[in-house]
Amino acid sequence: MNTFIKHSAVLISLLFTAQCYAQGLFGGSDTPAPHITLAHTRIAADIPTPLQGNDFDALLAQATSAEGLSATREKAITAFSDQLRTKLEAALREFFVDEEVPLVTDNTSLTLQNSINISIVKQLSGLKNRSGYEVERGNLSASGDYQFSLNAPNGEVLAEKRLDIADLRLKGSYQIKTPLGAGEAEDSTDAQLEKMIDTLVGRIIDRIEDDLEADSLRDLVGRG
Repeated sequence: MNTFIKHSAVLISLLFTAQCYAQGLFGGSDTPAPHITLAHTRIAADIPTPLQGNDFDALLAQATSAEGLSATREKAITAFSDQLRTKLEAALREFFVDEEVPLVTDNTSLTLQNSINISIVKQLSGLKNRSGYEVERGNLSASGDYQFSLNAPNGEVLAEKRLDIADLRLKGSYQIKTPLGAGEAEDSTDAQLEKMIDTLVGRIIDRIEDDLEADSLRDLVGRG
């Protein structure tokens, strides 16, 4: 009799536990995660684009060439923006794969829209002549904002968030080593900008992941 009671108690406990998991009482859920459409990230950027070399004639030629300063600047900004967009969207896709949230475009999917407005400026900290070179050193700092909105299929905004990029404390340092005669400058700015992109993407994901995890998306759809 005691053995029968024990076996019955174990069976009841197992059934109760299974039911709790099915109902999500222990963190599980029998409700599938909503589909997400990842919209093209909108980026407006302003970054430092220094001239190469310190020869006056060469600088003048750059300024008056077919490429021109404006074209050179636009090319640099486009490359920076494309790199930032690619890395942010790749990080978001990886995040949603980990959360088992399908990235599918259909008539039931939520749309995640991201936008970044960023300005990176140089702050000179030193300028010296060394062994036939002019060496400029300084710091890079960023300001602006990141925003996302999560929209229902009918266009209703279900969630949105804004981050102040200055609060993310993106910092970098640069060095430009320019020959005192004619020649190309060695400029570490581009490499530092790439590092700042990686840092920015990582800190954005850290601050929005709770809003976009699978359970949060289920809650949003449930409230909607």
